Amino acid sequence: MARVIEETLKKCRKCGKETVHRRNNTKTGLAMFLVHLVLTALTMGGWLVLLIIWMVLTAKIGGWKCSECSK
Repeated sequence: MARVIEETLKKCRKCGKETVHRRNNTKTGLAMFLVHLVLTALTMGGWLVLLIIWMVLTAKIGGWKCSECSK
């Protein structure tokens, strides 16, 4: 999975300005989607259960952060 930094313009709750907000994220490609799809089919859904558990345990905490005040 590739690590990416997403950016968007939002109004900050702390400083009240419209600033660039950033957050870390991961991107998966079409190939990984197909691998997960094939594994789910081969294991009759068993892989999907493990995948969902893994996604819940590795969910990102935090979210958008202001580039000016870091809140």
